[in-house]
Amino acid sequence: MERLAKEIETCSACNLSGSRTRTVPGEGPVPCRIMLIGEGPGKKEDETGRPFVGRAGTILSTLLSDIGLSREEVFITSVVKCRPPKNRTPGREEIASCIPFLHTQIEILSPEAIVTMGRVASAAVFEMFEIQFPSFKEVRGRAFPVQRQENADEMLIIPVYHPAVITHNPPARSILEEDFRQLGKYLHTIRDPL
Repeated sequence: MERLAKEIETCSACNLSGSRTRTVPGEGPVPCRIMLIGEGPGKKEDETGRPFVGRAGTILSTLLSDIGLSREEVFITSVVKCRPPKNRTPGREEIASCIPFLHTQIEILSPEAIVTMGRVASAAVFEMFEIQFPSFKEVRGRAFPVQRQENADEMLIIPVYHPAVITHNPPARSILEEDFRQLGKYLHTIRDPL
C-alpha cells in the first residue's frame, strides 16, 4: 500500500493533478474487513492528505460509532484520489484514470464488505464488478454479493447515502442513519459469523 500511495502521489494521468494540494490515497488497516469508498476528496482532505476529515468525516465517524465501529477498524478512500475543483463531481475521464488505483487497493485489502457512499462511488464500483446499476435509489441499502477476482471468496458491496448529504439537506439525516443501521445488520454477519 505504501508503494501504491507513492504512485498515487506522483500521478498526472488526469487534469485533477494540476489543481491538487495533496493526493488522498486513503487510510486504515491493511488488510481490512470493511472498506468505505466515497466520491473524492474535499477541501480539508486536499489540505491534509487524509480522507473524510471535514464535516462529512465528523458525520461518518458518528455513524460508524452508532453501529459499533471506529474509523481505525475500516479502510476509507475515494474513487478519485485528488480533489475536483470546487468539489464538483468527478468526470468520467477522471474516474477512469483513478479506477485502477481503487482496483489495486481492493485486491490488496481483500475486504469482506465494500461500502460505497453515494451515487458516484456506487456507480463506479458496480461498473468495476460488472453489476447492473439502474439507479442509486434502486441499489442503496441493499447488499450485492460478488466474487473476488483473485479467489473464490465472496464479498458484499453495500451502497449507502454519502455522509455529506446532510450538510446540504439536513432532513436527510434520518435516511442516512437508516442506511447505516441497515449496514450495521449486514456487517454484524461479517464480523460475527454464525
